[in-house]
Amino acid sequence: MTLLLSELDVRGSDDCKTHRSGVVERVTLVMDMFGPHRESARLEEVADHTGLPRSTAFRILRQLVQLDWLEHGPDGFRLGSRLRELHGCAVDYTDLRAAASPVLTDLNLTTGAVSHLGVLEGSLVHYLDKVGGAATYSVPSQVGARLGAEETVSGRALLAQLPPEEVDRRFAADHRSDGIEHLHRRLDRVRRRHGLAFSAAERCAMGISSVAAPVLGPHGAVAAISVASRRTMRWEAMGPVVAAAASRTSARLFPDWPTRRFAGEQ
Repeated sequence: MTLLLSELDVRGSDDCKTHRSGVVERVTLVMDMFGPHRESARLEEVADHTGLPRSTAFRILRQLVQLDWLEHGPDGFRLGSRLRELHGCAVDYTDLRAAASPVLTDLNLTTGAVSHLGVLEGSLVHYLDKVGGAATYSVPSQVGARLGAEETVSGRALLAQLPPEEVDRRFAADHRSDGIEHLHRRLDRVRRRHGLAFSAAERCAMGISSVAAPVLGPHGAVAAISVASRRTMRWEAMGPVVAAAASRTSARLFPDWPTRRFAGEQ
C-alpha cells in the first residue's frame, strides 16, 4: 500500500509539473509576441501567431492584463507596467496624449484651473501632459515628473480602481502597515465619491485644490484627468466637470467601447 501511494504521489507530482510546464509554455508563446519588433498585437494576431485557440489566448491575455504584465489599448495588447518597472521600457503614450489633448485644453478654458494627464506606473504617477494657460506656473507640476501615487489626486483616482490586494502589492516595499491602512481608507473615500479624488486647499501646504477622475477603458483605468488651482474648489461642483472630461477622453480613445458615465457627471 505504501509503495502504491508513493507511486501515485510521484505520478501526481509529474502530472502537476507537466500541467505547470504547459501553462508556462503557453504564456511564453504569448509574451514572445511583444518586444522591439512588435509594440502591440490584437487578439486574433496572438491566436494566429501562437496557434492557441482564441478562447485560450483571450484568457491568458486577460490574466496578463490583470497582473500588469500587459495592458490593453486601442491598438491591442502591449507590454505593461510590470515589465516597464523591471526593464525601464519606454512606452508610447502617443494615442493617449492625442485623445486627451483637446479635452485638457477645454477643461482649462472652462474652469481656469491647470489640467493634467497622468498614468499609473507601479506606485508612481507619471505626468504626460499639462495645460494651464495663464495659470500654468501657479501649480508647480511638470510634464514627465513621477510622484508617489498616494500623494496625488490622480494617483488616488487610479489606485481606487484597483483591487485592494493589488494596491498592497504595489506598495509592499514602500509602506509600513499603518501607512497602507491609511491609504486604503483614503481610497475608500474615493470609491464612495464614485471614483473622484479630491484634495482641499486648506489641507495643502501650498494652498492648492485639486480633483481627479479616471479615464476608463475596456480593461480598467488607463489614465487620470485632473485639475489643480490656487483657489478653493468644491469637489461637488468641480467633480462632475472633471468626470465628464475623463469620459470624453475615454470616448476618444476607445470609440467602439460604451463609456461608463460617472454617477456625479452632468
